[in-house]
Amino acid sequence: MAMAEERRSGNPFYPGTGFLPDHLAGREPEQALLREALRVITGPREEDYGPLSARAPQPLKIVGPRGVGKTTLLAWAKREAKHWDADVVRLAYVPKRSTKDVLSGLLHKVANIPDFGKHKAQAHAYKLLQTALKWKTGQPPLQDFEEILEARLRFRPLMLIMDEVMHYDSEMMSQILQQSQNLASDGWPLAIVLAGTPALEVHLDDVDATFIDRAEDIYINRLDSDATREALSKPFADRGVKVSDKALKLMLSWTDDYPFFIQAVGSEVWNAKEKQGRTEVDLALVQSVAQIVQDKLDGLYKKIYRRIRKAHLLEHASKSVAFIEADPEPPKPEQVIDYLEEGTSLKFEDALEIYNQLLDAGLFWELNDDRVWPAIPSFFTYFKKEYKQGRKSGRAKPNL
Repeated sequence: MAMAEERRSGNPFYPGTGFLPDHLAGREPEQALLREALRVITGPREEDYGPLSARAPQPLKIVGPRGVGKTTLLAWAKREAKHWDADVVRLAYVPKRSTKDVLSGLLHKVANIPDFGKHKAQAHAYKLLQTALKWKTGQPPLQDFEEILEARLRFRPLMLIMDEVMHYDSEMMSQILQQSQNLASDGWPLAIVLAGTPALEVHLDDVDATFIDRAEDIYINRLDSDATREALSKPFADRGVKVSDKALKLMLSWTDDYPFFIQAVGSEVWNAKEKQGRTEVDLALVQSVAQIVQDKLDGLYKKIYRRIRKAHLLEHASKSVAFIEADPEPPKPEQVIDYLEEGTSLKFEDALEIYNQLLDAGLFWELNDDRVWPAIPSFFTYFKKEYKQGRKSGRAKPNL
């Protein structure tokens, strides 16, 4: 209780990667899909330690640009699973880890179930999990994964979350996904959740697991204006802190409806309020952190810009920005691809690859209406300024 009160009285905003803010706004449809998957895998079974009476849910794919809240949504799913008495095993990408190390860590997580000693009724499964827990890093073979996972599912329903999927070894992912889906198709209580940037889609095309085509797709990007207002104002209101209309309006203008920015803006305003010993937030207080907030936003802009520059795509990005901004009607993806190809020696396949790389870098985003929009509208302004300066200094060289 004391810890809950301490957290509630502290800064309610979390601008870091994967932190779960006190209030998650604007993701109700996505939360409903994850909650439904948990409902299904915690449903009745045909017999003790047996498969579900109903089929397990189809896999879920969560796709979106960096900083949009995918990992936060996964953190919410892990917390939500506790309310359904389900377990979560999460495979997160760690750079420079070998395939064997990744697999070993996954198998160890799968084998390690809560209250392990209470589940001796299924002797073979119990012994198999005990053996898996004794394996050292890099030793367990991939072909054992399905048997170990089935033994685990006999005792407890499980949500298997794989984050940053686009970075994983294709062969390993193919086998893990196929073996997992084999069990789900047989009715075992398993929910599979995949998450990543748009490169996830391209990567899964290389993975020999055709069931992924039947996955439930969750595409997320910026919030709508109402959800942004709620995400920014409610944490203050919940703590009895009054925010003036002018102060809130300025704060909202900085967020671009982007989840990372919402958390960054709210966090800095909250810190300033605490530092000044204030019990309310007015326009002057918000204005006092304007430069700090801008530096934080610039930090993300720089990462996106460097990602594009490192891939030698600055000229293509500049061309895309100009095309998207030229018409008030957002273009279709094929129109952007055709424009990238136009007037160059590029083939369609090359233009498509460039388009996908810019999409994954976070320059623009495809919405459900099959139109291309800026992923972060304010980044376009930053990009044009930085690109113009780079051209003058020679840092931004043509790459057509």
